Amino acid sequence: ENTFRPERIVSIAQANGMDPEKALDNIIVARAYNSSHQILILEEASTLIREHNIKLVVADSAVGLFRSEYLGRGTLATRQQKLNKFVHLLVRLAETYNVAALATNQVMHSPDQFFGDPTRPVGGNVVAHTSTYRIYFKKSGKKRIARMVDSPHHPEMDVVFALGEAGVIDPEDATTKKKKTAKKFEPKEEVTETPDISAEPIDSEPKEEVTETPDISAEPIDSESNDLK
Repeated sequence: ENTFRPERIVSIAQANGMDPEKALDNIIVARAYNSSHQILILEEASTLIREHNIKLVVADSAVGLFRSEYLGRGTLATRQQKLNKFVHLLVRLAETYNVAALATNQVMHSPDQFFGDPTRPVGGNVVAHTSTYRIYFKKSGKKRIARMVDSPHHPEMDVVFALGEAGVIDPEDATTKKKKTAKKFEPKEEVTETPDISAEPIDSEPKEEVTETPDISAEPIDSESNDLK
């Protein structure tokens, strides 16, 4: 669906301590322009798998081109037959060369669904019965929820995760990083230190200077001398 971005691979590789150029060299992208071209790419993929020791094959999306070319109920049978050929080619590649095969599917809203989740997978039983594992992804705010819909040995359950610079991360790590980033860019207030002048109060009125006078009242002196008696 033309959503592959090399710069996203670069950011994930750098966040995980990997060489971005080496990571990009290990990825081969082939864009299909119609459903017949999509089947042809898969038929020729065996040569690339042998030459480059490929371990993962991704079809994004598996049903998009088939859905856009075959419209209406009159072409539904033809579309499903051609889609069936494609998904079985994908399964054959996975089994023959021991690679992991991943196919994304589109969803649609069911108009007769009044309760619960109205979304339904587009591929129908052709995709559902061919797949070993089926996982339904949905968005909840900043978080993502992966629900195990079908598995031969896993129970149906939900797993919450988030997307960050390093790729798939725990939602707690995303929340913590968001708080740290907000704190990092929080503007600091400049505080000017004022000297403390309240330690020694200063009177508004100046103090009067007092001159000390010697005490002369200790021995009284008679006004008349004794010699005059």
